[in-house]
Amino acid sequence: MTGTDRQRSVLLVEGTDDEHVISHLLGQRGFGYGNGNPPPPLPTPKPQGGIDRLLDGIASAVRSNTGRAAGFVVDANDCPQDRWKAVASCLKKVGVATAAMIPSEGFVGESPDYKTRVGVWLMPDNQRSGALEHFLADLVDPGDRLLPHARKATSSARTLGADFGEANTRKAVIHTWLAWQPNPGLRYGTAIHTHYFRHDTAVADAFVSWFRRLYLV
Repeated sequence: MTGTDRQRSVLLVEGTDDEHVISHLLGQRGFGYGNGNPPPPLPTPKPQGGIDRLLDGIASAVRSNTGRAAGFVVDANDCPQDRWKAVASCLKKVGVATAAMIPSEGFVGESPDYKTRVGVWLMPDNQRSGALEHFLADLVDPGDRLLPHARKATSSARTLGADFGEANTRKAVIHTWLAWQPNPGLRYGTAIHTHYFRHDTAVADAFVSWFRRLYLV
């Protein structure tokens, strides 16, 4: 770990798609993520390779960030309440008090044991079931006519033998929509940078507000 890394707060995310989406979104919002790492103490999103490894890393991230912040972005998936309970259980081990339900604006608290600010965001919006792709769908212009068509085309493809599972339907929809953009098939983060996705929708504003409360107090 370099001296600069030791000055940074921490932001753990599930995978590389989350890493790139968050970095490019924050870059578009003027947080200095455009050219490599942002200035300390802002964090570089660190993909953990899945939810299990992220949950396993929560306690150690809180313990090792005294005087800084530790944030965690996780997918709600089918049951936001169950996912929140799993995260809250990990936070309890390091003295972070949580409510029965995550606030709609995202959780920000503190570990009095380690003097670490702690934040949690459940993708897509702390309330609905879903994942990163649901968040991305909320970054599409409300007047866009291709996204509803991508949903219909994806549903039709399943009847014709497309064998992606139900859990991957929203991912298939987003990739289908991206295939119809001027430069087809861009990665999620690059598509934000290219302005195929907007960075100023209500859900984007809410995420940025949570990020500010956690890291820029």
